[in-house]
Amino acid sequence: MRKLKWAMLLLVVLLLTVSSSTATSAQKTQGTVAISSPPKNGKIGSTQVVIGKAQLSKGYTLWIVPYDGMAGKYYPQGSPVTVRNDASWVYRLSFGSIGVGKKFQIQAIVADKNANGALSNYVRTGRQTGITTLPMGAQAVNAITVTRVTANAGRVTPLPRPSSIRVTSSKTTSAKPVTLPITTPSPAPISANTATSNVTQASVGAAPSRNPLPGFEGTYALGALAAVFVLLLKRRR
Repeated sequence: MRKLKWAMLLLVVLLLTVSSSTATSAQKTQGTVAISSPPKNGKIGSTQVVIGKAQLSKGYTLWIVPYDGMAGKYYPQGSPVTVRNDASWVYRLSFGSIGVGKKFQIQAIVADKNANGALSNYVRTGRQTGITTLPMGAQAVNAITVTRVTANAGRVTPLPRPSSIRVTSSKTTSAKPVTLPITTPSPAPISANTATSNVTQASVGAAPSRNPLPGFEGTYALGALAAVFVLLLKRRR
């Protein structure tokens, strides 16, 4: 009985070792893929940019596919991922078929030529119902678990467009000059008597004098008397 138990235990260990080595050799044959963003157990919205690096064997392509474990479905979309010369890649996924609040996986799937054609044909049909099994020649080499949150989370909000400016006229209008009111102080009121007196004095001062040499009237009178006196003396002689 003990020998049978040990034999069964050895058989289980052998099967696990063979399956592990088979998976490792297959991964080395097809390539290796690392997912750097989003992080494991992260939260994502209806769309998400996935970033990573990959080293693919010749003849293999990379697909980034959402996998809903509760429904047991893969949702291939878009096209194979383009791996750059520096082994980096960037891909945007849509999760419209997965409900809010669900946990699911983002899987990195490496596909050979036949599997790549099968995945491309599924995408071309436009169906979004998902597939329950991967085509022969496709294998998931890496995966991260994430949680779907609100529909708007993860979306890239477009920048607001600049508002259009309505031009009503091509002519430029110059600002009108502002005229400031200048207040002139009103003259003090003049009484009638004062006005009359001032007018009278002004008219008197302005009248021309009839005496060509004013102030010499007494001198003229004395000279006339002297002349008369001289004439009288001459007549007596």
